Order: sequence, then C-alpha cells, then structure tokens
Amino acid sequence: MADRMKFHWWDWLPIWRWRLVGTVESADDIPNKLPHRGAVVVASAGLQKWIGFDCPCGSGHRIMLNLDGNRYPAWRVVQGASALTLAPSVDYKDDRRRCHYFVRAGRTVWCQDVTA
Repeated sequence: MADRMKFHWWDWLPIWRWRLVGTVESADDIPNKLPHRGAVVVASAGLQKWIGFDCPCGSGHRIMLNLDGNRYPAWRVVQGASALTLAPSVDYKDDRRRCHYFVRAGRTVWCQDVTA
C-alpha cells in the first residue's frame, strides 16, 4: 500500500533542495521509496499530523516528525516557492548514530556535536 503514491519524473532528478512531494492521509501510505530530499506530509481533515522523509545522512532511516501543535514535541513546516523549512532542528539518535541538523530554505545545515 505504501507505494501507491505517484511521483512525476522530475521528482527523481538530483535536486539539491528539500521540498514537499506529496500529501497522504495515513503514515502507512508514505511510499517506501521517496525522491532525494523529498518529504511527504500526513494530513486529514485539513490538519497536518506528520511529516516523513529519509534522513539526509544516507544510512536509510526514515524520519517522522509530529506536526500537531497539541502534542509535544511538534515541528513547523514552511513551504516556500520551491524549498522546505522545518523548525526546530531534527535530532535523531540511536545506538549507532546521531543525526542533528536543521532544514532551512531547502538546505541541510548540520549541527556540530559538542561533548563536555
């Protein structure tokens, strides 16, 4: 089911900026394979709930961020003319990696790790 969403041929071009490539009604409907720097919003009844995309680190893990301001933590999405901005930063951690970055005006801005 997650691969029903159709993309245009230009969605697969090696674009350097983050952008929204679609909207679905359920997180299960986000395609397994997304275009490079492409994000999908999960929304229903006009309410944005989630945004999903593949982490820019290239290791293949999927990032899902809450967009519902009634739940914590919540992110904001701003879609400009052709570029995406997310606020606040994305900070993903697991046993093998930490990926901490901002998406600003379609670009990935990596945060430097600071250890005391």
